[in-house]
Amino acid sequence: MWPDLRYAARTLVSSRLFTAVAVTCLALSIATNTTMFSVFDAIFWRPLPFAQSDQLVSIAGRHPETGRRVALSLDDVRGLSESAQSLTGIAAYSGRTVTLTDGGGEPERISAQLVTANLFATLGIPLHRGHGFEIEDDKVSAAPVAVIGEALWLRRYQRDPGAVGRQIRLDNQPYTVIGIMPPGFSFPNRSELWIAMAPALGAAGIASRGVSIIGRLSGDASLDRANAELGSRVLPATGSRTVRSGIARPLRSAGVGSEERTITGALMGATSLLLLIACANVANLLLARGAGRRREMALRAALGASRARIMRQLLLESVLLAVVAAVVALPLAWYGIAWVRDAVPPTDPMVPSYMQWAMDARTFAWAFGIALVTGLAFGLAPAFDATGRRLQTPLREGSGAAASRVQRRTHNALIVVQIALAVVLLATASLFVRTYAGLYSVPLGYDAAHLMTSRVFFAGPKYNEPADRERAVDEISARLRTIAGAEAATISDLVPLDDQGGSDAPVAIEGRVFAEGREPEVHYAGVAGKWLDTFDLRLVAGRTFFDHELQSKAPVALINEVAARTFWPGENPLGRRFRIAEDESSPWLSVIGVVPNIRTVKLDESRATPATAYVPHRFVSTRNYGIIVRTSSRPEAVVPAIRDAVRAVDPSVALFDVYPMTEVRWLSYWMYVLWGTLFAVIGAIALVVASVGVYGVVFYTVAQRTREIGVRVALGAARAQVVGPMLRQAGMLAAAGIAIGLLGAWLVTPVVGSLLIGVSPNDPISFALVSVTLAAIALVGTWIPAWRASDVDPVVALREPN
Repeated sequence: MWPDLRYAARTLVSSRLFTAVAVTCLALSIATNTTMFSVFDAIFWRPLPFAQSDQLVSIAGRHPETGRRVALSLDDVRGLSESAQSLTGIAAYSGRTVTLTDGGGEPERISAQLVTANLFATLGIPLHRGHGFEIEDDKVSAAPVAVIGEALWLRRYQRDPGAVGRQIRLDNQPYTVIGIMPPGFSFPNRSELWIAMAPALGAAGIASRGVSIIGRLSGDASLDRANAELGSRVLPATGSRTVRSGIARPLRSAGVGSEERTITGALMGATSLLLLIACANVANLLLARGAGRRREMALRAALGASRARIMRQLLLESVLLAVVAAVVALPLAWYGIAWVRDAVPPTDPMVPSYMQWAMDARTFAWAFGIALVTGLAFGLAPAFDATGRRLQTPLREGSGAAASRVQRRTHNALIVVQIALAVVLLATASLFVRTYAGLYSVPLGYDAAHLMTSRVFFAGPKYNEPADRERAVDEISARLRTIAGAEAATISDLVPLDDQGGSDAPVAIEGRVFAEGREPEVHYAGVAGKWLDTFDLRLVAGRTFFDHELQSKAPVALINEVAARTFWPGENPLGRRFRIAEDESSPWLSVIGVVPNIRTVKLDESRATPATAYVPHRFVSTRNYGIIVRTSSRPEAVVPAIRDAVRAVDPSVALFDVYPMTEVRWLSYWMYVLWGTLFAVIGAIALVVASVGVYGVVFYTVAQRTREIGVRVALGAARAQVVGPMLRQAGMLAAAGIAIGLLGAWLVTPVVGSLLIGVSPNDPISFALVSVTLAAIALVGTWIPAWRASDVDPVVALREPN
C-alpha cells in the first residue's frame, strides 16, 4: 500500500496544473458542504447539550375536538402532570425582558425567563455556583429570587463570588441572586437571568398567562404513550379560556420553525448538488487525463500488474486527491461556519441557543468522510475506463490514440450532468438573490441614513399609572429637543421596520355602516415630539399636531395616503372622523392631516404598508416606547446625549435596542441577506466548477486531436470549419443539460416557494438568465481551446505520434 501511495503522490505532483485545478474545485465544494453540514447537523441531528436530550419533549396545548393550538398556563402544568405518568417531570418557562439596576452600573435591559423550580433538573443542568430554585420558591407568596447566567456574572460582576446572595433590582423590585448557571447556558434563547415564575406572575398570572412547557420521558416510555396520557386529560374551560389538552413532540422539533428547517435543508441540498458537480467535473478531467496515460497502464500490465492492482492504484490517486482537497477545505469551512454564526444577530436568533454550530469532531469527520466517498465516486469511472479495455492495445496504437467511443460518450454524459445540476442549483440560488435584491431596493419613504433609534421601558409599580408614563414621555421629549446635533426627535410606541409597537384594530367610519367582521383595519401608533420633521416628511394635505394636542388627549389624528384612499375613496378626508370599533368607549378622532406612506412593517413581511393613523401618545399609553432622532451628522454621535436625557428624567430607566435606522432596516430582513449571500456564494462556486470542467475536458480532448486538426488544416480547412463542429457539439450538450436542469428546477424550486418574497418559484427571468449564462459558459469554454488548437502549425501537428 505504501509504495502505491508514494507513487500516487509523485503522479499528482508531476501533474501540477491538473492537481491544482482538481483540488481547488473539490476544496471549494467540500468547504461549502461542510459549512452547511455544521448548521444542518445542529438543527436536525446533533444531540442537544442536555442530559439524555432525546427524552426531552415540548408540550403544547390543543383543543381536544378541533385540534387547533391553544395556550397553556402555569396552572395547567399541574393538571397535565397528574395525567402524564410517562413523564418524570413537567416544567414551564416564559420569556420577558427586565431592567436590571443594582448600583453597579448603568440600568440594563436583560433577556430573562420566568421558570418553574424544576426546570434546571428537568434539563439535567447543574448550577455553576450557588443553588437552584427550591419548591418553596415556586409559590406566589415566596420571596423573589433569581439565578443569573455566567455571561452576565462576568460582564456585570467580573465573576465576583459575592454575587451569590447579592440583592439586585429587577423592574424596580428587589430580588436575591441564589445561583449562577454554567458557561454557555442561556436556555431557551440567549437568556441571561431566570426568575421563579409563581411569585413573578402572581395569582392572576398563574391562571391566565401563556407559558412554554417541557417534559422528560421516563426511561421506558414512548412519545406515543405520553401523548395518549396527555390527550386523555381535558382541562375544563375557565373564563375566556376554552377546553384544552396537551400534545408532546421532541424538543428539537419544537425549537426551530418550519422556515428555518426548510431553508437549512435547501442549502444543504444545494451544497450537495455542488459536490456532485465537482465529482462529475473531476471524473471528467481524470477520464481526459487518463487517455494520455493508456500507454503507461499498458506497460504496467505488460510487466505483470493485474487489472485489480491498476484499478487500486488509480482509485488511490483519486482518494488522495480528495483527501488533499479536504485538508485545504477545512480552514475555508472553519471561516464559513464562523461567518454564518456571526451573521445571525443576537437580537433575532434563527435557532435556540442550545442548537449552535461549530467546527467540532463531527464536522471534521464529515469533511473527511465525504472526501473519501467523493474520491471513490469520481475515481471509479476513470479506473474502469483505464482497465476495462485490452490494456496492450495502446502499445500498438501509440500513446496519442484518440479516445474511444465509450470514453467520448462518458465525457459527454458527465458534461450534461454537470450543466443540468448547475441549472437546478443556480435557478434556486437566483430566486433567493432576486428576493434579497428586491428587499434591498424597497423604498422606505424616508432617508434612513441620519436616523438613530432606541427604546425605553417604564418598568415597575412606579409607572403603573398611565399618567406617570405619559408625564415621563413628555419630559424626555422636551429634553430631546435640546440635544446638540439633533435636527428633530420623536417618541412613539412604533419604530418603523421594527416588530415592536403599533397596534392593529378594526375601525368604525362615521357615516358608514359595515357588516360585523367586515370593518376596515387601521395600524395606529401614538406619537410625541416632531414625527413628521424626524422623518423629513411633507404633508400631503392638512396640518400636523400642535404641541398642546400632543400633551393632551386631543381627539385628532394624522393618516397616511393608504388610509385616506381606504376609508374615504375619492373624498376629502380632512375633518372626517373614525374610531376604534372594538372599544365602544374610544373617542371619535378627527383627521387633521394626510401624510405620505412610509414603510412601517418589517421588510421580510410580504404585506404592503397598511392604512396607518398617528395619534397623540396618550391614546396608546404603554410601557415600551421608541425614541427616534434625526441627526445632522453620524447617528451614533447623539447616543450619549439621548442616554443623558433619559437619565435626567429617571436614572432607573434603561436605554436599549440602540441602533441606527440603517441597522434596523437590515435587522428587518437579515435572514434574506444571509440566505441570498449563501446561495450567491454557492452559485458562484458552481459556475466556476462547471466552467473549469467544460474547459478542462475540451482542452484535453483537443490535445488528443492535435494530429487530426493538423491534417485538416494542411488540407486547407478554414478555422471556422475546425472550430464549428466542436461548438455545435458543445451547444448540443449544453442544450441537453439545460433542458434536463430546467425540468429539475421546475420540480425543485416550489419546495422553497413559501420563503420567497416578490418572486415566483418558477420565475421565468431567473430560469432564462441561468440558461443563457450556462450556455455561454459552455460555448466560450469550448471556443477558447478549439480556437487555439486551430492555429496549430500543420508540420508540427503531423509530427505528433499516432
